[in-house]
Amino acid sequence: MKVEIRAGKLRDICYVAANLREQDRREIFATAILESGTQAGATSYLSSPNWCWTAWIDEQPVAAFGVSIGNYIYQPHLRYAWAYGTEKFKRATPAITRFCLNEWPKRLIAEGVTRVEIRSLADHDLAHKWLSSIRARKEADMPNYGVNGEAFELWAWLKEDWHNE
Repeated sequence: MKVEIRAGKLRDICYVAANLREQDRREIFATAILESGTQAGATSYLSSPNWCWTAWIDEQPVAAFGVSIGNYIYQPHLRYAWAYGTEKFKRATPAITRFCLNEWPKRLIAEGVTRVEIRSLADHDLAHKWLSSIRARKEADMPNYGVNGEAFELWAWLKEDWHNE
């Protein structure tokens, strides 16, 4: 079972978002008012031009991840990372981690990015474990951040941490 990382395509990201593992579903639907996982996938894709990927196992997308440009006009140095997957996400995690650690720093630095923020549901321990593995830092608790008052955590991946990559 080889994991392949491919450039994100709308169809593939929407497929992953329509078939989310429960932890990711709860987090995504607490982040924004959405009608479907497919809508979340389309939003991820459209906010991350040239900055989204999918992880494939056995010719099927099992995870989607990327970096959105956010408010590029006013804060070109700041980006927002996202990742989610199906129940097979865990099997793709090592390949995704290697990709992020090997590819993101040089590309982010080349674009003048100094900070990548991640907001995660406070009880999404799988996400927090992964964020730690890519050397992100937990910076704050965010009570009542979710659309229904859910608590989140703010994590960040900083340029000074990338120089060791």
